[in-house]
Amino acid sequence: MNVSLSTQQELDGLTGGAGRTAMDKAMIVLASLITSEVALSLTELSHRTRLAKATVHRVLAVLQAHGMIVRSGDRYRPGGMVLSARRGEDGLVTLLQQHSTPYLVDLHQLTGHTASISVLTCDSAQHVNQIFGHRTPRLPSMGSVTSSFPSTAIAQVLHAYGTQGESVRGLPDPAADQLSEIRRIGLAHVDDAVHKVTSIAVPLTGAQRPTALALTGHFKQVNILIAARALRRVAFEFGRTLLAHRAVMNQIERAASEC
Repeated sequence: MNVSLSTQQELDGLTGGAGRTAMDKAMIVLASLITSEVALSLTELSHRTRLAKATVHRVLAVLQAHGMIVRSGDRYRPGGMVLSARRGEDGLVTLLQQHSTPYLVDLHQLTGHTASISVLTCDSAQHVNQIFGHRTPRLPSMGSVTSSFPSTAIAQVLHAYGTQGESVRGLPDPAADQLSEIRRIGLAHVDDAVHKVTSIAVPLTGAQRPTALALTGHFKQVNILIAARALRRVAFEFGRTLLAHRAVMNQIERAASEC
């Protein structure tokens, strides 16, 4: 199973030396990349951090598994998750990336299918996190959410909850009816014979814009009842976490404004 959390074995390989923990070394390497205006090589990072190349190499592998850095050839730079947090870009995406992994792991373990979370960004479904096995489908980083009826369950949920009023009335009757039905039952299910996958998705409450939690498996190999039950339970639990986070952030903002 591919998860964004590092294994204990990887972390153990980073420890030792001058009393520094694995976390210390990871933060030293990450800070060097964040503060650099150019991508850095393994040798350059070793010189900057005064850590052995072997140690830096193991740190980089862990940071890359977390999505904190990206590699281009033999050079490394901060990843999208770090950059979005540093620049204050799309706080919802960063929030989902930071907190969704345990819930997606639960979904994957419960069903054996690819578990993912996606958010509506302009007219696209941005797949911000996913947990998959070596035999389960992987999702692209983005998927189209067009004004016509989308062809994936994820896009359908995002489209249904992102389309209101005049937008719905501008659609053909069958598409408008389908979107209304998705909103009524809170679920979309698609058997995609072209791409040989079956997907099922539900909306996630507590987010600032349309967000979908989904399971994707091989064509017609997803038990819809089991998948729907698991999705709704996890969506409820994760939604409560997001709502609690928003409540805390609102309190902090109010307290800051009163100072």
